[in-house]
Amino acid sequence: MEDHLQAELDVMTVANEVCYSLYHFIRLFQHTTGFSPKSYLQKRRLTEALHELRTTDKKIADIAYDFQFGSPESFTRAFRKQFNLSPSKVRNGASVLTLPLLQPLSADQIFGTAHSNASPPQEIELPELLLAGTSFFAAEDAYPNDLSNQWNQFMAEHHQLQTAGNEQHFIQLQYWSDIQDLGGMYFFIGAEIAQLAGLPPYFVVKQIPAGKYLRFTHRGLSNAVGYTYRYIYHQYLPDTHYRLNKPFNFERYGDQYLGPYNEQSESEIYIPVD
Repeated sequence: MEDHLQAELDVMTVANEVCYSLYHFIRLFQHTTGFSPKSYLQKRRLTEALHELRTTDKKIADIAYDFQFGSPESFTRAFRKQFNLSPSKVRNGASVLTLPLLQPLSADQIFGTAHSNASPPQEIELPELLLAGTSFFAAEDAYPNDLSNQWNQFMAEHHQLQTAGNEQHFIQLQYWSDIQDLGGMYFFIGAEIAQLAGLPPYFVVKQIPAGKYLRFTHRGLSNAVGYTYRYIYHQYLPDTHYRLNKPFNFERYGDQYLGPYNEQSESEIYIPVD
């Protein structure tokens, strides 16, 4: 993408180039960068356009067209929205020290596996799981780093659920759309249940389909789980024959989960594959 900031670029083409389906590419890209591909590309183009405004004498209109904006007006609107400043003010010497510039990703940001405690997974056949809980959508500009509030709200009501089995399993499900303009993902927080009978109407119900899954173990703080996901998607999966086949993954918390801030805590990550 960095080589095409001044050229037309289709996200589907990029997804095909890296051998992912569109929805998995959007999901992985967003997980790594915090932005949808479309949003990231525009923020990078605007950052580089700002650099040219400050260091060259190119016309603003020429810079707009170079960075694939359809008109100087659309460029100015996008520029002002990102930086709260017009291109002409930057050209005339306005300070850019506090502006939200987006620099190219470093290798550590992309791969980031040095901080992961992950190990190769187990391949398992998982039966269908019936879940009840709460669901919400998080836009990329409001992506939650901590879901403690949502979990606390659910835990205050989960005693009303008839859970499945003797060991209680809590689930955090992430699922996403292939519509990149949505710019975010859906979350579900809940527990495995035995049946729907008697379920209070304010709970959301989800079914996780039976099938083949890779089960990874995340060890350590919950807020470091991103490193485990990077190990899964950027280091482990590309070197295997497995193919991602569904637009979701989920985390499962059982007896080995000792809380989000316990270094000895263990949770499981399930990735559907074929």
